[in-house]
This record gives sequence, C-alpha cells and structure tokens, in this order.
Amino acid sequence: MYNYFMLIGVIYKELEFKTSKNGTKYVRIPLLVARSFKNPDGQYDADLFHIYLWDSLADLADDNFKKGSKIGIKGRIQSRFVTLEDKSVIPAYDLIAERLIMMGQSDVKYDEIEVNTKMTIEKNDEEGKDE
Repeated sequence: MYNYFMLIGVIYKELEFKTSKNGTKYVRIPLLVARSFKNPDGQYDADLFHIYLWDSLADLADDNFKKGSKIGIKGRIQSRFVTLEDKSVIPAYDLIAERLIMMGQSDVKYDEIEVNTKMTIEKNDEEGKDE
C-alpha cells in the first residue's frame, strides 16, 4: 500500500505561521490547483487544497513562499476523526507535505477569487497555452 499525493499550484493567500501546543512551527498552505481543461465558459476551474507543512518545511516556506508563489508538493494523506457539536463523529483528511519544489511566480491571474470548494481562475492565454 502507498499513501501519496503530488500537487503543483499557486499559493492563494498570504501564509499564517503558527506554533502547536508542543512548540512545533507549522503552516497550512492554501494551494490553488488549476484543472487542465476549460469549462463551458472558457475559463479554467481550480481546486483549493490546504496542505500542512511542519518544522523545517514550515521554515523553508517562511523564508521563500508568499502569495502567488508557484510550488510543487509531494506528501501523504492523514486521517483523523472530528467530534461535532451534536456528538457525531466524522472522518477528516489532512494533506501533509513531505517535499517541496519551488517553481517561482505563477502565470495565473487572480486578483479577487471567491473561496469556494469550486473556483474559477483565468490563466494567461497570450501564448496559446491550453494547460
């Protein structure tokens, strides 16, 4: 069995670094990942993923990443259970980064993107890119 994910996308918001109860630095990166095809309106849809970076990876992100940075992330999916107010228990899944690739600034234009589970972004299509 193998637990693995790989995403390439753009950091959607400025990063907020935090420290856990045991003193470990971490950050939850909001990563927009564009789909490879246009929707019927001629725009690219994007999915928003939140990926956790811990310890030295959080330090690396603090030194090198900002809103608009294009990065690649390899990691694993971690499951946990959350108890709701009505005492029901549901599964939750976290994406935990294990490796990062810095890819520079993005060619994605996103001044005002409303955060939903499904978003639309406009890609720079000047060079005939159809990614």
